Amino acid sequence: MWISKLKLDLRSKAVRRDLASPYEMHRTLSRAVSQALKEGKERLLWRLEPTRGTEPPVVLVQTLTRPDWDALEKGYAEVYPPKPFQPALREGQILRFRLRANPSKRARDRGERIALKTREEKLAWLARKLEEGGFRLREEGGQYLAAIRQDTFLEIPKAGHLIQVQAVLFEGVLEVVDPAKALETLKRGIGPGKALGLGLLSLHP
Repeated sequence: MWISKLKLDLRSKAVRRDLASPYEMHRTLSRAVSQALKEGKERLLWRLEPTRGTEPPVVLVQTLTRPDWDALEKGYAEVYPPKPFQPALREGQILRFRLRANPSKRARDRGERIALKTREEKLAWLARKLEEGGFRLREEGGQYLAAIRQDTFLEIPKAGHLIQVQAVLFEGVLEVVDPAKALETLKRGIGPGKALGLGLLSLHP
């Protein structure tokens, strides 16, 4: 895997377009690994990082193959050199994490996804998804060691109207339970909405 960091230039018309539409952002980022995507060898994940005040927008991108950021139009972003990312996960390892995801469930009557409402529901969803993916969300005193840093809705144009997709930024502490399964989870991401900049699980000591 490869991790890339892009500092976007707000003077670029394309950047402003992409910030207004996650699907457009995904399409732009996909240019860097277009051949691998065509060959079915790629799973591109990305996340718009939280920034402060007047700081330029920063996008973190994870790819399975080395990206070619020369594919971006000139002036789009300052690109930091891609770094190879192949974590040596081990059972019992304790790590901090960041994840922007869409905690949701299927409505039984309509079959469509509906957003979870309470903090408890969202953290329970997170714990379940991490457990399915070879991790365990750490607890202390009966409370999950996780916080919700942002909780917003993305507005996505679809069929002539706007749909809303919940985007929740989680940060906290997890434990590796099954290293092989955990690595696959890192590669494929967590939850729905990957093309919207959701699902990228980032780990650090």
